[in-house]
Amino acid sequence: MNRIDNVIILAGGAGTRLWPASTQSHPKQFLDPGTGTVLIEDTILRAHALDPRHGITVVTHADHVAPLETAIEGLPEHVRTQLSIIAEPSARNTAPAIACAVGHLGKHDDLQTFLVMPADHIVTPLSSFVRDVDRAVAIAQEGYIVTFGIHPRSAETGYGYIEQGSALQEGYTIASFREKPDSKTAEQYVNAGTFFWNSGMFVFSRMTFTDELATHAPDIHTSLCTGATTTGGEIPLVRRASRIVPVHAPESAHAYASLPSISIDYAVMERARHAAVVPASFSWNDVGSWDEIAALRDAERENRPGSPQTVTIESNRSFVLSDLPVAVCGLDDVIVVVKNGAVLVCRRGKSQLVKQAAVAMKDSVKEKP
Repeated sequence: MNRIDNVIILAGGAGTRLWPASTQSHPKQFLDPGTGTVLIEDTILRAHALDPRHGITVVTHADHVAPLETAIEGLPEHVRTQLSIIAEPSARNTAPAIACAVGHLGKHDDLQTFLVMPADHIVTPLSSFVRDVDRAVAIAQEGYIVTFGIHPRSAETGYGYIEQGSALQEGYTIASFREKPDSKTAEQYVNAGTFFWNSGMFVFSRMTFTDELATHAPDIHTSLCTGATTTGGEIPLVRRASRIVPVHAPESAHAYASLPSISIDYAVMERARHAAVVPASFSWNDVGSWDEIAALRDAERENRPGSPQTVTIESNRSFVLSDLPVAVCGLDDVIVVVKNGAVLVCRRGKSQLVKQAAVAMKDSVKEKP
């Protein structure tokens, strides 16, 4: 087995797509999407199953350290001992977040391998995930940045796509990255049979990542990853007071805030000289909308007792999640969410509009302290 050395979990995000249950102060990774587990807990346990040599690092915003520590409290002690936290003073997107963690963890040889994954996805079964990471590590050891490609289930316009190139071990080189397409283009991608959804998970060696970062995003590299054996760069991390696990933060919040806000896809992956994709054998869901959560609840409805706070009369395929009693009468295919003092009502299939609503309501709805 090709064992991973480090797991980096990205626990950022503003939570707008699952408003009003997900908010700026309590974003998606701290929610239970209907699986019975909070997403961040499930992600940490998935990382632990890989038995990483040098542990698991969660990168999150400084404002989210407290709820993260609360979530960690419920984990077994042998899992908590593998954990550390990096607290970003400001959100700068995924490229600086990953570089900050890689720079901080650069205490071992340059060939150490990293797995990067978001904190708010559902991945099953665990055995398939572990096997696919093993396949990705084997390719990463040949000098590639490897992502996991998801076989498209439909012509979705909300995902980026990866076009496979030539065969490479148990994966492919990447011929191109394609941004979120329109519906006609998405249909073409799916029909071609050579495109994957981009999962947002990556495996790479320290040397490969820092070389690509130095080439394509030198300002981020200089600030966070300078030096082959030193820890960090011009913005070192310092230990902060913590309750449960070690917490580190950039010494200069101002310097970190001055870094460009850019995703790892734009900064590195789309321009990387050596990029590869492993077709995922696991099931993947980014829980990116209320439609996705409603579908999850549909799949398990036979095993989940109905909420006593919800009444539906002559209403089919209606999804309700509420802190208050709700009755839905004579309406099909609606989503009703009552959380944090706000109400969302939308038609199923239209939940991509929720982000716009969350932004528009930002100044009207005050989050609970």
